[in-house]
Amino acid sequence: MKILSVVNGKGGVGKTTTSINLAAIYAEKYRVLMVDSDPQGSATWWAEQGEPKFEIAQETDPKLLSKLRSISEYDLAICDTPPALRSDALIAVVKASDYVVLPSLPSPMDLKALIDTVKGTISPQGVSHRVLLTRVDPRRINDAMDAQSSLMAKGIPVFNSMIRGYAAHEKSVLDGVPITQWKGKNAREAESDYQRVVDELQREWGN
Repeated sequence: MKILSVVNGKGGVGKTTTSINLAAIYAEKYRVLMVDSDPQGSATWWAEQGEPKFEIAQETDPKLLSKLRSISEYDLAICDTPPALRSDALIAVVKASDYVVLPSLPSPMDLKALIDTVKGTISPQGVSHRVLLTRVDPRRINDAMDAQSSLMAKGIPVFNSMIRGYAAHEKSVLDGVPITQWKGKNAREAESDYQRVVDELQREWGN
């Protein structure tokens, strides 16, 4: 089983949204376990509102999280993590991971927090990682592209894809479904953003 974690030391960056939607897309082809290691349990609540194609487990015990790889009945585990860099649960998940996705808003303050996360928590573990810009204003794509260039100039890998800030993401949460199952305005545009992220991951990670 491979392990993909979604990490940022700052809340409100689309971490749970990214975890759920990646799990939903991967579950179309693979046996997926969604691991909610955030004590707030947002991913668990979201998944329990509907009938996802992936399994979900809430676990915050660092000792158990460090043994994720011993689970054999799934192809992929996707872990939603707490927004706390010093969390033992977060550190245990990162150490166990094959790949880390780091969602971040493209604003300067959010990027500063992200860079701290990468340098302090991710890089020291030597795990492959990539930044994903989220909640990007569709009218300001060029600003987001500048943020991508700035991160790459600092030696921080970043997805070419980005997640545009459609209201569809918030509304799908209220309906308890991933964006792949939501039917409202801009649903397919929002879904396509996450599909492109998965396509990038498959090319790089071979999953």
